[in-house]
Amino acid sequence: MAIGSFMGKTFKVSNKKILTPSNFNGSSGADYATHDRAGKKARSQFLGAKLREYEFDIILEVQNGVSPLKIKEYFQKKCEKGNADYFVVGGKPLSKNRFVITSISEEWGSVIRGGTLTQCNLSLTIQEYL
Repeated sequence: MAIGSFMGKTFKVSNKKILTPSNFNGSSGADYATHDRAGKKARSQFLGAKLREYEFDIILEVQNGVSPLKIKEYFQKKCEKGNADYFVVGGKPLSKNRFVITSISEEWGSVIRGGTLTQCNLSLTIQEYL
């Protein structure tokens, strides 16, 4: 069953493959300028909305039908090339704007004989791209 997609990868759960984001956290907000006034309180001025930003993890395990090394390298390439895409969950984009990957961190869980990576946790930070 497909859960969503990002950068050409489909997040899904099936009896053969598990590839899902977890620990999904987001933030949005607004920017304001403050103007000092002689003898009075400062005045705030709305400048505009901040770019939405999300952080999430992807647990990659061979036993779940995915290649941790291939998927890790795939997202790294997308990040380093500056590719932008819509992040879709449940058939609906998180924003009307596309997102870029601004950072990736990785934690290798296990490597077996021959140097094969069998388990890796990726942490991605994505930001709206206008």
